[in-house]
Amino acid sequence: MEYSNLLNTLAQIALGTLGFTGVVVALKHSTEDWDNYEKIRFQALVTTTLTALVGSLLPQVFAIESDDSFLTWRLANLGIGIMHLANFSSIIYAAVKYKVKPEFKGFKDVLDTIIGPALIILHFVAALGYIPWLELLLVIGVLQQLYIGISNFLVFISWKKK
Repeated sequence: MEYSNLLNTLAQIALGTLGFTGVVVALKHSTEDWDNYEKIRFQALVTTTLTALVGSLLPQVFAIESDDSFLTWRLANLGIGIMHLANFSSIIYAAVKYKVKPEFKGFKDVLDTIIGPALIILHFVAALGYIPWLELLLVIGVLQQLYIGISNFLVFISWKKK
């Protein structure tokens, strides 16, 4: 299957990030010390990294049952689109629940807020078969989820104990 080596590598990076996260959090922080913003960051780190992991494996899982490459990639895009939408929704829910207002600290934060919903829409449009570059879109979606997870991981390792 095309892109399988790249997707396997991305899955390994996601798994490594999750493992490192557990070690860093366990060694550096007690959850009682976390403010609501840190809880949301941690949730985003874990959910997006898991989405990258599962999303990178979806085409191979669907290919087991289907010889139709077009159907495999459409289903993989649908899967990552659903997971990405669930992540995005859960972060918004947590922000409302904890009464945390978004802090846009620059162009990067604004761009991240635009790219996430745009990718969700593109994954669903791809799942319907209206976008010809299904493989590339899935890889971009996995990379975007991994980027969010790693960005939040870097925030975690830079925390100072109170």
